[in-house]
Parts: sequence; structure tokens; C-alpha cells
Amino acid sequence: MKIGKYLRIIDYKSSIKDINLSEVFAGLQIQLLTYLDATCNLEDMLPAGVLYYNLIDTSVKAKKRMNSQEIKEQLRKQFKMKGLILADINVVKMMDKTLEKGSSTIIPAYIDKEGNLNKTKPSIVTKEQFEDLQKYTKKIIKDISNDILSGNIELKPFYKVRNKKTPCEYCEYKPICGFNKGFCGNDYNYIYNEDKNVILNKIKESKYKEKEKI
Repeated sequence: MKIGKYLRIIDYKSSIKDINLSEVFAGLQIQLLTYLDATCNLEDMLPAGVLYYNLIDTSVKAKKRMNSQEIKEQLRKQFKMKGLILADINVVKMMDKTLEKGSSTIIPAYIDKEGNLNKTKPSIVTKEQFEDLQKYTKKIIKDISNDILSGNIELKPFYKVRNKKTPCEYCEYKPICGFNKGFCGNDYNYIYNEDKNVILNKIKESKYKEKEKI
């Protein structure tokens, strides 16, 4: 564990939300990473994590009679945060001081029987990967700014392949936009749900490159 001050960003949501690295790569989910990078640079801190905490109403379904402690445990699991955390067992234990082995009920982390942090989880990223994400976020912000200043209004809405979602479904400006897939070369910006390591390698390779089509 590197000595210094560590920063964790938590965003409270009224629905269940997680960080999808494929969407980060596409420039859609960079809000928390932007906050993290800006604050780390301003306050000379190290990234510990970016997490979402849901505030939804919960209930417990049980097939057997449960005591109050078991009910509290089940409720606690439903409020477990989602997102990205640093692959450092000491930092993880500072975020969940009760965690010794198994899955945390607070953060997306797992410690095995030997006392090692499971770094294969989608939520676990190394210090170097956090740095790559921070630099890539800056690149995306710069690209978006340049597009705005240059008047780039290309018709290319995103399409999430994993759940077949696109903003066109609820957009009020369809008559103005005129987007029609296949017409005059119109097409979506397809976002595929790729493996964590695949996306992180893409981010590492492209963070210093000029804007490329995703």
C-alpha cells in the first residue's frame, strides 16, 4: 500500500447502477471518474474507488423464519455499493473494517481463504489501470469539447447491444434529428459489453491517441 491520502467517490442513486467499462470507453459514463481525477489532482490524493450507492426501497423474501440479525444482513446486501475499487487489500479493509474473508456486504470485493484479494472481479482495478482511466477520461473530455467547438453534430446515437437500449427511444427531438438507420449512411455507435481486461487494454492503448471512432 502506497502511503498517502486516498479518495473514494460515492454517488447516491434512486436506482441500482454500476460502472460499465464499455460505456466508459464510449465516453458515456465518465462522471465519477472525472470527479475522482479532478479531486485527486487538486488535493494530491490517490484513487481508492468510484462507487454507486442505491437508495431504493427494499424488502426481504424468505422461505424460512428469519431472526432480526438475518433480516438486517439480507437488507445490508441489497445496499451493497457497485463500481470500481483499488486492487489493494489494505484500502479495501479500510472501506470495510469487518471484512476478513469472503464477500464484503458493503463494497464489491472478495477475500479468499488465504486472505488474498480476488483481483479478477470486474470491480477491481490496479493503481496503473486507475491512472489509465483518469488519463483516458481527460482525453474524452477534450474530444467532446473539440466536437462542440467545431460544430460536429454527426448523427450517430449510441446503441447498447447487451440490452438493446438507445436514447432514440425516449428522445423528443426525433423530427429535428431525422436519424433513420440505414438512410443516407446513418448508423448507431454500437457499444458491446466486453470483458474488463479487453476494455482496459483498449483504454491503455488509446489514451494518448487522437480521437478515434469507437
